[in-house]
Amino acid sequence: MATLQDGTREWRENLGRASQAAVIWQPYENGPSIGGIILHLIDAENWWLRCIGAGEADDATTPEAIYNRELDQYKAYWPKPPKKPLMWYLELLDDRRAVNLDYIRNQVESVEVLSRGKKNSFTYRWILAHLVEHDSYHGGQAVLLHEMYKRLRTVNR
Repeated sequence: MATLQDGTREWRENLGRASQAAVIWQPYENGPSIGGIILHLIDAENWWLRCIGAGEADDATTPEAIYNRELDQYKAYWPKPPKKPLMWYLELLDDRRAVNLDYIRNQVESVEVLSRGKKNSFTYRWILAHLVEHDSYHGGQAVLLHEMYKRLRTVNR
């Protein structure tokens, strides 16, 4: 849990203060955005911990789930994210993370193999390790997108 939290803290610090325009900016049509990446991170964390890890049904009514149902990262299709300030996204992440940390606390010692998919099975520890990597990977993308946005705004002046 500490590694997940520390990775998130680090990319959030490096992201800094992004304007609403920067949060929804996409470097190319249907490309990733800071807001889209944060929504994807939240939904993926929920899915792995709650659906795969705890066997619960997916809640398709949350902003992150609605966004993620349109996203197809394997075909590089990232829909436009909601026009909200960065704080909205980060508060949503914080709210969901607080709940998810409870899931982790209750399951991390489990060595049970979770056979929720047709092809793969996972342990809870594998899921947690995957989430740490996933958070760092996409958090770094969000930081890079902000740097690109700032650079383009400077160059185009």
